[in-house]
Amino acid sequence: MELIEYNEGLKPLEVLLGDRSGDYCTHGSLCVPMPLLQVEGVGTISFPVPSVQAEALVATAQRAPYGKGARTLVDSGVRNCWQIDPKRVHPGGRTWADTFGRILELATEGLGCPGLRAELYKLLVYEPGGFFVSHRDTEKEDGMVATLVVAFSAAGSGGNPVVRHQGRETVVDMNLSEPSELAYAAFYADCEHEILPVTEGYRICLVYNLVLTESESFGAPDYGRQVAALASVLSDWSRDPERSKKIVWLLEHDYSVAGLSFETLKNMDAAVARVLGEAAGRAGCATHAALVHTEETGSAEYYGYDSWDSESEDDADFEVVEVTNWLDSWAAPGGGSPDYGKVPVLDGELMPAGGLDDAEPDEQRLQEATGNGGASYERSYLHAALVVWPQAETLDVLAQGGIAGAIEFVADEHEAADNDHVRSLAVRLVDLWPQKQWRDRRYHEKCNRGIELLHSIGDTALLSRFLREVLLPGYDPGVNDALVAASTGLDPEVMREFLPELANRHFGRSSAGILDLTWRLCERLAGDEPWDGIFRATARAACESLPLALIREKPDRSAWSVPDRQRLGVEGVRDLFRLGWRFGLESLADEAAETIAAHSEGVSPDRELPQALEQLKNSSGGVGAYEILWRHAADFLLARSETPPTSPSDWTISDNVSCKCEHCKELKAFCRDPVAMVHRFSVRGDLRMHLMAAIDKNRLDIDYEEEKRGSPYKLKCTKNRASFERRLEEYAEDVEEMRRLVAAAAMESSDRLQAAVERAG
Repeated sequence: MELIEYNEGLKPLEVLLGDRSGDYCTHGSLCVPMPLLQVEGVGTISFPVPSVQAEALVATAQRAPYGKGARTLVDSGVRNCWQIDPKRVHPGGRTWADTFGRILELATEGLGCPGLRAELYKLLVYEPGGFFVSHRDTEKEDGMVATLVVAFSAAGSGGNPVVRHQGRETVVDMNLSEPSELAYAAFYADCEHEILPVTEGYRICLVYNLVLTESESFGAPDYGRQVAALASVLSDWSRDPERSKKIVWLLEHDYSVAGLSFETLKNMDAAVARVLGEAAGRAGCATHAALVHTEETGSAEYYGYDSWDSESEDDADFEVVEVTNWLDSWAAPGGGSPDYGKVPVLDGELMPAGGLDDAEPDEQRLQEATGNGGASYERSYLHAALVVWPQAETLDVLAQGGIAGAIEFVADEHEAADNDHVRSLAVRLVDLWPQKQWRDRRYHEKCNRGIELLHSIGDTALLSRFLREVLLPGYDPGVNDALVAASTGLDPEVMREFLPELANRHFGRSSAGILDLTWRLCERLAGDEPWDGIFRATARAACESLPLALIREKPDRSAWSVPDRQRLGVEGVRDLFRLGWRFGLESLADEAAETIAAHSEGVSPDRELPQALEQLKNSSGGVGAYEILWRHAADFLLARSETPPTSPSDWTISDNVSCKCEHCKELKAFCRDPVAMVHRFSVRGDLRMHLMAAIDKNRLDIDYEEEKRGSPYKLKCTKNRASFERRLEEYAEDVEEMRRLVAAAAMESSDRLQAAVERAG
């Protein structure tokens, strides 16, 4: 794989980790007393197996299937083989237990993982021409990591297994020359392998699943000297100021997201994990397992076919343009899957050098050339790895992928122990916290988690620092719940500056959120100095900043980092005046009411104000402000809906079309015609589209459809009463809001308002 920069400066580490025993495949043969093999329906098998018994085995067998994804299929073009269920197969005899024990010992030691148990899976019979195309075994039961094949002597040739892994290939010779000879082969389940065609006679074998025992994990050779040498290398690396942030050591075997753990590592991977983990611990480093995701994009020069398909991929030249790598699906050495999220793999962190050079993509997506753009492709790779970094820099490493992973690490440490170490981690967490990440839609969730964590740690000073340095510059109303829940841990002296400054800085953008936070804290903490003074100062700052929340300026599209402003809304109006009245700010509240009445675009007088007044009706104080708001809403509604709308007397409709082309002039003339309901425009297709766009853009009360008869087609336009129907709906809603105002009136309601409501029924 091109464009990957490996860590070339830690060659001693590569050398030390390369000194391992065990392999992806192991095989051999033994001359032993033959077992007493009995197969129900056939009888006791002789050795070498005669053709007549081989034929009898086939006669009682079933076609062997193969797995394709979640499906199990039978296709002799893919797998030409017969199988017999293990319940019908009974290997035995006085020496068989010792013989098989020796085979299992040789196989598991050859794989580098003693301690596996063997479960008989099937008896397989390959007749002349039998084969199995290249494939990987499915893990047929929990804990299965490898396959063991034991072949019996039978006249014939061919049918040898070929096992491949990471560019290496092993051909296992299963041709036996002695009647008392057994051949065996064992290989990991994720290894690609095939059975070559049987050219003569039969191949008969027992197949076993090799499974982890509950009490055993993969073993590894004694790496005492290597551990000491590795610890020295890692110690030197961790002190190098120019080093990479972490080491990402690529493992040799494949693991699924659910199947990756230190307990299920295979063969050399298990040995590497043991020795590297012990050495890292001595050097003050942390070790985790994770999956490396690689996304490769580039251009493709294609030839030979009319379109892209699965067969054409070999007929294209690919040029890599960009490669990105990241880690996720974490596994901890002691078990568990910490939620550290996606952490990028940076240049110079992957090892060993060339570890992904021969990798095959798990997915490939090809895109044909379009317009002036050439053909392109995307490839996805998945590879397991061990990840090492200095323990003291854990938060820095996890924060490379965002603050969420660092939060979870501190939370895990806090759950394990409540001590000075956790507090020092929390300090570093606040140091690393990103600010004003408006593009991150979940930023407030991370802030909530941070507030919750800092409150549970019980460090009031650190929580106060978090308020000043993180929340004050980048406040989001989504943190209100967490702040209210943590109110008992808030320092009043810090809040004396924080809340009023929050209103001064952010009221124009988050007025309703700031008022909601202040009122909810007030309900919990008011009645006690200094809190009453804090809330009074915040309410004053909110009233003074109110114009910023009401004057709606056009958004600056270049300022992408600042989100759209939040409307003051019903709840904001309610909380603003409840706070002002509660803390004796009547004059400021009156001024705020005048400001709201002067800016109807900020708080709608026909919908939002009546609802806010309904909720404020029973609040104490504020008669002046309440009357100002009430009369503003009532006057607005009466001006628009004092009397019901009258039905149109003719078919004249609005003709606010700015285009002056001859076809739009014809459209405007149709709109002004008080009698005509239908008009047909006989114009070509692009002009029909132009007329339809004009009708839609100006919301004309016209339905249209194309009549596809004659040439050119016609655009049939029919007037409707859509504007009047919308006005009727608006009137009904206005009357409902008038009723709300009548019920919420703190003074005697005006005769005009009452009369308008009565006229509506």
